Amino acid sequence: MSANKRPSTSSLRRFITTRPYVAIAELRRRFGLDDPDAMSLLERNGQTVWIGLPEREATKLQDLWLRDEIGMELSVEVHAPVVVGIYPMRIARYMMDGAPGNGSNGFHPAPVHGTPAPVASGTSLAAAPGPTVSVASASAPALAE
Repeated sequence: MSANKRPSTSSLRRFITTRPYVAIAELRRRFGLDDPDAMSLLERNGQTVWIGLPEREATKLQDLWLRDEIGMELSVEVHAPVVVGIYPMRIARYMMDGAPGNGSNGFHPAPVHGTPAPVASGTSLAAAPGPTVSVASASAPALAE
């Protein structure tokens, strides 16, 4: 985004709520905030934190923070309270409703067919009930002679 096309509060909120965590560097890249020396002070309930964003965007994030729409992760590597990332307090509704697995990452391992069921200790594998697979049926079909 160019300097005259800066992000609005709603576009910042929308971007943040579609992810579980957003690093400040990612916010800067996404919205084209190019000033490398930008540093702003945010305050909430007597707590002050520094954030590496221009004053205009920092003020918008402070508004979201004051309304408890976002949380801020502080750096543990420096002695000053510096924001390194932002996370939404509520995940976007469409992320929960439309996502596979109702908000999961969508990974569903395929069941492995033909493996024996778990056997309790003390019993032999031959006595365990479960599907059996012969070597001939698991391999490629035999060629006709």
